[in-house]
Formats: sequence, C-alpha cells, structure tokens
Amino acid sequence: MKKTTIFIVMALLCLNFWALAQEPNPIKPLKVGDKLPQSFWQQEHTIYQNGRTTQQTLAAYKGRPLILDFWATWCSTCIYKFGILAQWQESYREQLSVLLVNSTNTRDKEQRVAEQLEGKRAPHQQFKLASVVNDTYLDALFPHRMLPHYIWIDATGTVGAMTNADFVTIEQLQIFLKTNPVKP
Repeated sequence: MKKTTIFIVMALLCLNFWALAQEPNPIKPLKVGDKLPQSFWQQEHTIYQNGRTTQQTLAAYKGRPLILDFWATWCSTCIYKFGILAQWQESYREQLSVLLVNSTNTRDKEQRVAEQLEGKRAPHQQFKLASVVNDTYLDALFPHRMLPHYIWIDATGTVGAMTNADFVTIEQLQIFLKTNPVKP
C-alpha cells in the first residue's frame, strides 16, 4: 500500500511538472531581420540615468538607429565597452541612440547599477548612459547566453544585427549609420 501511494504521488508530481513546462511564452524572441513589435515601443521600463530612476517607454528612441547593450555589473568587458558607447552617444547624438539593458537574471540590484554608472565602484569610470534596470521584457525578446550582447536596431525598427563585443568598433558603427539614416 505504501509503495503504491508513493508511486501515485511521484506520477502526479511528474505530470504536474510536465504541465508547467508546456505553458506558452507570450513573448516571441526576435531574430535578425525581424520588425520590432509595437509593444517594444509601448512597454514601460525602469530606466536609470544621471542619478534618477524613472518609468518610461522606448518611444523616444523610435525613428533612429538604436544599440541595446545587455550588460551586468560583474562583466568587465561590458564596463570596458561603456567608454566606447558613451563616446558614440556623444559624437553621433543626432544619428544614434545607445541604451544599456541590465536584466533581472544578472542578479544586479538597482543600487549596484547606479554605483557602476556613477563611477562609485571605480572613480575613473563614470558613464552618462541610460540603463534599463530589472528588465525581463527585452531579455525575452532578445535571448542570449553571453554578455555583453548587442542588438543593433535600424531606424525603421528592424533588428539589423545581434553581436558580441568584437563588433563594437568604429568601422562597424560607420557602416551601420551609413546604411541606416535617421527617419524624419
């Protein structure tokens, strides 16, 4: 009797786990060449910039090339590339937007993100870049296994490329901007 009960309980648990695994993912991951869904521009995000945290959509980024940079505070390559991205943001401010994305799966807390961007963790590294914090939505749209991970979105809202840090070069940027001018 005891063995039968244990067997039934185990079988029910297995069926329960199988049922949980079958839940549909409401967010469809995107690939190169896909047009961004309208929800990309309308979804509210928590964004940290210049000492302030606000709730906002990405609508302000629409109509010009955008680079999303998925990063974590413990990723040294991510932090190193911030200097390049900040310089691009400044030099090409009318042609390009850069937005950092710190996902919940990095386990970074908002305070740690703020400290990193403000230079409190390394005084010589202060960056005037905006970062989405505690993100789950963008992470689901652009799944990745390594950091940093860059999404290059053209002015029409189409995913142009998904790259690693090796492609964050001035040559790649110039090609990207030349083939993706700002939309009026």
